[in-house]
Amino acid sequence: MPGTKTNTIKTTVSFAAAHQPYQHDYEPIVMLQQVLNDALTAFAIHPDGTSRYYFLHKGNEADLTQTLGEVADHAHALHLRLRTETISG
Repeated sequence: MPGTKTNTIKTTVSFAAAHQPYQHDYEPIVMLQQVLNDALTAFAIHPDGTSRYYFLHKGNEADLTQTLGEVADHAHALHLRLRTETISG
């Protein structure tokens, strides 16, 4: 419908081990934890407890309890980088 404003945030998740980024339009109220879960599924990653997965945004680790709207501020697009680190134990 012409003139209809969309309130979604075009979210892109890049991962060094993936050939293509994960992209999806999300509502601003979606938590980063949900985006992480979706990205892991899209990249066929099955966490086994030996690694920790997290997002980097603007060079800092993103708080997974924040919503996309909080992280994106007023932007209509958001780029996150998926990172992993081995859990030693």
